[in-house]
Amino acid sequence: MEVELLKSEVNISNGIEEIKQFLLDPGAEQIELPLKHSFSPGIYARELEIPEGTLLIGKIHKHRHHNFLMKGEIIVITESGGMELLQAPLTIVSEPGTQRVGYALTDTLWTTVHTNESNTEDLKVLEEINVVDEMSKYIEYKNNLIKNITI
Repeated sequence: MEVELLKSEVNISNGIEEIKQFLLDPGAEQIELPLKHSFSPGIYARELEIPEGTLLIGKIHKHRHHNFLMKGEIIVITESGGMELLQAPLTIVSEPGTQRVGYALTDTLWTTVHTNESNTEDLKVLEEINVVDEMSKYIEYKNNLIKNITI
């Protein structure tokens, strides 16, 4: 697969969509990535092991949260940041609506940290609170937030 540098926001969006389609193709080899969940009062953390050579797409996050690249090198593409080479150790903050496409150049360890006000350990509930699979669902979520704001 040849990687072309994406310059404009439109090209980045199109590129992300093309990679999504590639990854969702039933013929594409899918692997289960090791994921470790940990909890402390008010906090939920997800630690993802990404083997070298893995192409992946993250979910769309609803809330601002911290990311820690603990080990490795990974190329990521986002609509807001374009294409970047990230090298551990690194801490970044993701804004709401962020989705990343990544290609691990080396074995990589990536941790995201989210608030967990209810202290639930139900992964299905945490998934509903923190992420969506499609941008249309994120826009719907965001629009509902705006509608519920009263002055």
